[in-house]
Amino acid sequence: MILYVTQGKEDVPPHGGTELIELSRSLGVAAVCVAITQDDVDYGWWELITKGVHQVLLVTVVYNTVLKSFEPSRAPLRLWG
Repeated sequence: MILYVTQGKEDVPPHGGTELIELSRSLGVAAVCVAITQDDVDYGWWELITKGVHQVLLVTVVYNTVLKSFEPSRAPLRLWG
């Protein structure tokens, strides 16, 4: 799953491997990429496919600085698989 941040981009903390693993578990998906630009979306898509992920979803999210969490703004869009 790719989380594309549309609001609160400047406040998104850099995510390390452990944080992304925990985030993916909380979302119930195999892997998560956080994207802030369109280039990040493209790279995340490529990265997930090369890791063997069979289905890639894109979710536009807003980063909530108070709760330090991602809040979906739309339903997921299937990019691959």
